[in-house]
Amino acid sequence: MDRKAQLKSQFQEVYNEIDSHKSTTKDVHLVAVTKYSPFSDIELSYDVGHRDFGENRVAELLEKANLAMDKGLKNIRWHFIGHLQSNKMAKLLTVPHLNFIHSIHSKKLLELLHAKSVGIDHAPIGYFLQVNTSFEDEKSGFETYDELTEAVNFCLQKDTDKLKLKGLMTMGKIRTDDVRTSAKECFSKLVDFKKHLEGDFSVDLMLSMGMSSDYDIAINLGSDFIRVGSKIYKD
Repeated sequence: MDRKAQLKSQFQEVYNEIDSHKSTTKDVHLVAVTKYSPFSDIELSYDVGHRDFGENRVAELLEKANLAMDKGLKNIRWHFIGHLQSNKMAKLLTVPHLNFIHSIHSKKLLELLHAKSVGIDHAPIGYFLQVNTSFEDEKSGFETYDELTEAVNFCLQKDTDKLKLKGLMTMGKIRTDDVRTSAKECFSKLVDFKKHLEGDFSVDLMLSMGMSSDYDIAINLGSDFIRVGSKIYKD
């Protein structure tokens, strides 16, 4: 089987599993994580109909996004999914076809995002507030409901036609003997945060949660965006 046929088959396998878990009324957006993949895999994925791609390093994302422009992949949608350093914010916002940032992990970073947004020449960019639902030191993110309410209140006051709060993001636990049980616990916490914030602020929030090992759990708990890499691109 050639690489294009292999990717088409592996995408279809994920699409089928998404369909088997989601409700009939809910769309689930698959972000194909290409951080370990050559650009040729992105081209082939685009050729078989996929449009949403995620990268976790700003430099690599900018390089691939510019190459996609040169190659004429006009309808591509880029998602930044990695840890975001403050000194990389301005460069990130120059990425062509950047549609979403999934990892705004602090009030300080949120304020910087809005301060740097004056230079955005394509809009809107949707962003997610990253929540550390496992309370692990290796992760960044908001941890308490009070922190989130302060952040959401800021978003509602400061969002413009260039920037829009999309929702909340989290990841399952890293240090655990039971990955799937821990993932369910982390995702359930995010769902609770979403429900309380929507009630308190009368907003609609989406959820970004679920990766190759646990996206079925995330979908069952209501995830709108799943970030899947190895399940698709591993040989």
